[in-house]
Amino acid sequence: MNTQSLARTLIVGAGLGILLPALVLAAFLFTDRQEREINLRVRVPLSQYADMLARGMAVAIWNLDKEVAGQLVEAVMRNPDVAQVTVLDEYKGRFAHGGSSLQLDGERLREEREVVYNRRVIGHVVVEMSTRRVQLGLLTDLSELGMALLAQVAISFVLILLLFQRRMLRPLRSLQQSTIRLARGELDQPVLSLRQDEIGTLALGLDKMRTDLGTLLAERDSRNASLKLELAERLRAEEALRFSQAKFSAIFDASPVAMTVSRRQFGCEVASLNDAWVRQFERSREQAVGTTGTQNGFWVSQLDRDAVLAEIDRAGEIARYPAWLSAGYEGKRLLCEVSGRSITLNDESLLILAYEDITAKYQYEREILELNATLEQRVSQRTQELTTALATLQQAHGELVRTEKLAALGALVAGIAHELNTPIGNCVTVASTMREHNEEFADSIPQGLRRSTLQSYVERTREGTTILMRSLAKAAELVASFKQVAVDQTSVNRRFFRLSETVNEIMLTLSPMIRKTPHTVSCQIPPDLTMESYPGPLGQILTNLINNAFLHGFEPGMHGSVTVSAVAIGDDWLQLSIQDNGLGIPQENLDRIFDPFFTTKLGQGGSGLGLSIVHNLVTGVLGGSIKVSSSAGQGTHVSLTLPRTAPAGNPDHNTNTSP
Repeated sequence: MNTQSLARTLIVGAGLGILLPALVLAAFLFTDRQEREINLRVRVPLSQYADMLARGMAVAIWNLDKEVAGQLVEAVMRNPDVAQVTVLDEYKGRFAHGGSSLQLDGERLREEREVVYNRRVIGHVVVEMSTRRVQLGLLTDLSELGMALLAQVAISFVLILLLFQRRMLRPLRSLQQSTIRLARGELDQPVLSLRQDEIGTLALGLDKMRTDLGTLLAERDSRNASLKLELAERLRAEEALRFSQAKFSAIFDASPVAMTVSRRQFGCEVASLNDAWVRQFERSREQAVGTTGTQNGFWVSQLDRDAVLAEIDRAGEIARYPAWLSAGYEGKRLLCEVSGRSITLNDESLLILAYEDITAKYQYEREILELNATLEQRVSQRTQELTTALATLQQAHGELVRTEKLAALGALVAGIAHELNTPIGNCVTVASTMREHNEEFADSIPQGLRRSTLQSYVERTREGTTILMRSLAKAAELVASFKQVAVDQTSVNRRFFRLSETVNEIMLTLSPMIRKTPHTVSCQIPPDLTMESYPGPLGQILTNLINNAFLHGFEPGMHGSVTVSAVAIGDDWLQLSIQDNGLGIPQENLDRIFDPFFTTKLGQGGSGLGLSIVHNLVTGVLGGSIKVSSSAGQGTHVSLTLPRTAPAGNPDHNTNTSP
């Protein structure tokens, strides 16, 4: 490379070293200034104009004052950078408009705000501003800056041509390389020079330029990062606020419970209410919003309103306060449980109240109390009548036993007494079951009465009353026919007996009933199998099980069979089985067959108490256990595990268990 080429290289390198950083700096400064000028002269005023118009237009739109709205728009349009202002009402119709007569090119920035009055969106404000004037001013400044840079570059080239010759070629090469690195943006390597002349000064200037560029770029990056974080945080906050407002509004409007929101500082004036309130109280929104409960006659008793407010002032909330509230337009009243609490939102005290209608529940409770009172009175009256009749029968029995001539009639009366024992036992079981249901229902009322619970109680009460009346009618008929006859009440006496003999005796008493059916009953019991127990309850158990098999196990026209068998289990226990070849029991009913009043043939000869009585006698009086196994079409097998020596004590309350 000759001197001329080195000189040209030096000149070119110096030019690049001076020109490129200047251009980079100028571009950076122009971009940064452009952003700041747009923010300062366009974005900030744009946001301020939008906020100002949103606040100022609230009253104008609400009052439909287009003149005031036009004045506000005209005031904003005095800014030559404002391109257009549009004010829309709540139905998106144009309420006011302003536009610049000049053709404003360039980028347009737009801001939109909601116009809110009394927490209700009644319109929108849209403001548009042009960046054209700002950009034109910046271009003028850029031109001036470019001329200054060109002048500087020209002077630098002249100085280089005059002052730097061949003896400075090596430093120039170094400076050239440094300039190239600066042009590439490699600012980490300093520009070094040991000379004290202009070359050294130039090197120092380049190094300072490198440092300044690094500082400016770092500041720019830091500022951009800060602005990005701030912008992201603001966007997240605005999105969270919009989501929260939308969620609350959706939940409030969609709530099935009637609710209102009132302003405490305005005398509990209703600010908002949901659709459930409109439906429940049969009032329009226009009638309630903007008024207090006293003004619109919502509270039947002012004392209830004062009590609710006093409790909220004391505890901050209230739950399930019963109060009568007016509904509709013809004096209709609803009994509601009032719940609510006081909150503060944007320095405003709000009262949120919910109203749960319990009028129907209140009426149901009154009807049930009246029904229970009547039912208990009727049951007590019929029980007294039956007690008197039973005492009469017992007295007559004693007289008949002492009369040898009426021995046959005494046996007949004993059978009748056995027949009478079943409806009386049914009545006692139904009455005790209904009393348990009444107690359970009364215990459930404080926790809140459900419609399903009430319906279930009414159905069970209706069923129990029907069965009770049927049993009482049957007993009354028997008592009326044979009230001069005495009954031998030895069925609950404990004694030693052979099981086969006792079962045969029971089958003998059932033979008239069995002969009326096409079915057969057979017994397979070892003759040496003995018990010390209660033959009366045992007979009632076998009677109920056989009757249950005839009633539920066989369809009309079938010729079924029932087998009664027994085997010893060790020395102290035995197993008594009743097996039929009937229809069987569906699996879904097996777990409920011992429940009182459960029957598949209610009104067709089944009361739903037979198996419940059997279960109580087996587990209580006889001190054993009972198990039922069955499948559809395969018949039913009832297994009784009984102690050969019954537990001592009151036969009505023994509860021994099987092994």
